[in-house]
Amino acid sequence: MILHFDADAFFASVEQGFAPPLRNRPVIVGGTEEQRGVVHTASYDARKQGVRTGMPLKQAKELVPDAVFLKGNFEHYKAVSRVFQDIYYQFTPVIEMTSLDDAYLDLTGTLKVHKKTPAEIARIIQQRIYAAVGITMSCGIGTNKVIARIASGRNKPAGITTVPPGTEVAFLHPLPIEELPGIGPMAKQRLNDLGVFTIGQLAAMPKTVLLQRFGANGTKFWQLANGIDLREVKQRILPKQISRETGFEEDVSDRDLVYEVLHYLTERIGKKLREDALTGQTVSVKVEYSDHKRYIKARSLPEATDSTDTLYRMVKILLDETPFRRLRVRRVGLVVSKIEWENWQGELFSETTRRQHLEAAIDDIRTRFGFTAILSASQINLQRHYRMEKSGYVLHAPALTQ
Repeated sequence: MILHFDADAFFASVEQGFAPPLRNRPVIVGGTEEQRGVVHTASYDARKQGVRTGMPLKQAKELVPDAVFLKGNFEHYKAVSRVFQDIYYQFTPVIEMTSLDDAYLDLTGTLKVHKKTPAEIARIIQQRIYAAVGITMSCGIGTNKVIARIASGRNKPAGITTVPPGTEVAFLHPLPIEELPGIGPMAKQRLNDLGVFTIGQLAAMPKTVLLQRFGANGTKFWQLANGIDLREVKQRILPKQISRETGFEEDVSDRDLVYEVLHYLTERIGKKLREDALTGQTVSVKVEYSDHKRYIKARSLPEATDSTDTLYRMVKILLDETPFRRLRVRRVGLVVSKIEWENWQGELFSETTRRQHLEAAIDDIRTRFGFTAILSASQINLQRHYRMEKSGYVLHAPALTQ
């Protein structure tokens, strides 16, 4: 018995919760109305007027002139997400947070303890979350993850959709194929070319045909279309990568500023790795110019690490190898991949012990007094370009990353 919770218009709802006067106004999160960028999320008032995620901010402004445009605050979102988790844990220890605003809860074997139906438990969770942070949640209930996830989107906002055991196929088959996880615009178009528009039509296709057309994903599509999903709700998941990127409010030609911003992003990724007891081995740097041409360079370290210094040394190498053109830089990004769990078995004569103690002390200072309580000299120079708060610099969109 699996529940999937999805916060309704999460970023916008959080902003409205922190600023009650915004609750009756259309809110758009992604940047100020004068900035270049796209909509990250919009309140339902704005959505009713045509605003969609990924839409340019300029277009959103034209659709909703009286909307409130906000850059967003990741620390607010993370704090609210922790409230979600605390409430979920009151009902089951088996929780998989797939992002800040949605999660799977496995209630299998707990119903006799709670002496309530899954729908009653879902309603209680919704009520407690709304009482705590003023945010509505939509919930789907099913016998596996894909059913619960799709069901949670069928009755938004604040709805509860239950798919009783044995009715999975009847629930899925009338829905459009894009409702299935993993079917994006390209896969949808290829299936449409085959005359497949609904999940039922996809389920009726021979598995071998889908395998030939889509490889291993074809088998996955066929299974999901037939309501088969054997994935367990895992209490913790290993991310494929951790990334941070930002755009400049105005395109820049200052090479030192590009290095400084990437150093700051490396600090955020390093702290995230250590917080989650993770290490990464492959480092990728992206530089995008004003003509939208991108340069991406990647290289693997000799071994996985959570060290900010080690990661940034590789970032500098990759950045030094990236051609700096005469055009200005509009966006930079950093990705650390080949993520592994941290090896907790210590080494007898480890040369990294000093570095680990130093970074642990820095992390502790930042946890207690804010991220900007201790910064390298190059990051202090960023004050000339960005507003500095305790939680970090307020970068140009997206400000939703750490």
